[in-house]
Amino acid sequence: MARHDIGTLEDFEEDRPIKGMAGETAILVIRRGSEVTALAHACPHFGLPLSKGHLEGDRLICPFHHACFDVSTGRQTQPPGHGDLARYAVAIADGRVTVEIPEDTDPHPAPAHVRRGADSRRVVIAGTGAAADACALTLREEGFEGSIAMISPEGQPPYDRTLLSKAVLATGDLPRHLTLTPPEALAARDIDLIEGRVAAIDAARHEIRTETGAVHGYDSLLIATGGTANRLDLPGSDLGGLHHLRSRQEGEMLARDAGTARRAVVVGGGFTGMEAALSLAKRGLEVTVALREAVPLARVVGEAVGRAIMAEHEAKGVRFVTGAKVAGFEGDGRVASVRLEDGTRLDADLVLLAIGVRPATDIKGLSPEDDGGLATGPDLAVEGLEGVWAAGDVARLPTPWGRTRIEHWRLARQHGARAARAMLGHDTGAPDIPFFWTALGRQYRYLGHAEDWDEIRIDGEASGDFVARFIRDGRVMALLGAGRDAEIARAHAEMARVGGPLPL
Repeated sequence: MARHDIGTLEDFEEDRPIKGMAGETAILVIRRGSEVTALAHACPHFGLPLSKGHLEGDRLICPFHHACFDVSTGRQTQPPGHGDLARYAVAIADGRVTVEIPEDTDPHPAPAHVRRGADSRRVVIAGTGAAADACALTLREEGFEGSIAMISPEGQPPYDRTLLSKAVLATGDLPRHLTLTPPEALAARDIDLIEGRVAAIDAARHEIRTETGAVHGYDSLLIATGGTANRLDLPGSDLGGLHHLRSRQEGEMLARDAGTARRAVVVGGGFTGMEAALSLAKRGLEVTVALREAVPLARVVGEAVGRAIMAEHEAKGVRFVTGAKVAGFEGDGRVASVRLEDGTRLDADLVLLAIGVRPATDIKGLSPEDDGGLATGPDLAVEGLEGVWAAGDVARLPTPWGRTRIEHWRLARQHGARAARAMLGHDTGAPDIPFFWTALGRQYRYLGHAEDWDEIRIDGEASGDFVARFIRDGRVMALLGAGRDAEIARAHAEMARVGGPLPL
């Protein structure tokens, strides 16, 4: 145990997170009057500095990926990441502040949890994505001692799918952050991982059946099956070298294939396609993006920002073919070109089809809506199916932004935690604030949700540091920014305070 002098009270501005040093340990210092709190400085998600975060009351928002913490306790209250902030003992004497740093202290202690006990209740979780993982962990952290079984189509523990189009594809390696909850952590919480794919639900009997015929009974069931990649049924679709990017296995195959390819065509201009295009370009491939639209992502971020993103890609050597309609693929056993309807041929050793996903709800016993989503209540309970909840990409629920289905990885984790609390009859808390980020030519942060808008007001230049506000019916439905992380984090706190979109 070592005690370190970190300065005087006057060295720390009030109500502002500040980085301090206790010997060689970076700490987060928060002063309120004559009281000082010292916490771990790094966010448990990717280790980024929380001293750059936004503090409002006891809520601290990481400005990079918007993990939230209660600084009065160090507890993490919102994803991403999974770990609290260590609190260090503080003493103040004669105006000097000292902090005690125990040896071998984990800066991010795991939240307290229970294991399986005498409780006979059974929870089955269909899926092992972000929502499924958060649900299982939250159940144990909320005191549930019944059985928990996660049905994994890949037989893999939960992993971060968002890294497939970035770190995995750009390097060909699996980053240490890819796995969310490793097998040993699942075992320590008595969470069973079962390989299988759910084929049918018998709501009357409270049973699910997998494609192999295995039957699992449940008291509570979470449908967190995510999405399946859209396919093109065109000539040449069975050729080698054609890829989708939705699963870990697909990501590994694509990354391996990129190691020997010279020319790549990405079909589709959504976030996954744009991230993948840059990642492939970093590997030294000649990359062409073929998209139907004139400007990538314009339907999501607006034309001005879409054009800025397009220019960033072009500066990295990515070529765009707009107004492109794919007619088929050509090659002898392996793809050699993408043929467009106008007769243009795009040479390729590798093709990534990034044309969106559809909720994976093709399960007997479910009644999905036209887009494949499952209608739920605010607590994510599926309408018309007792004891069944849905979370993540498959859930369409009432929100302050309207009844909507949002395919955000962070929101999926929020859904999983909300569903777990609902299963146990616990308070599910305030509405979730949607947020996502994307790593393109630079880091973009998107807060809120806007499927359409009356206008977009851009403060700054879309090609530089900016914040865009998406306005509908006199309210700010969403904000998108680059280089303005503190402003986006502050808006997050405001949305949490008002419970949804912001008044102008």
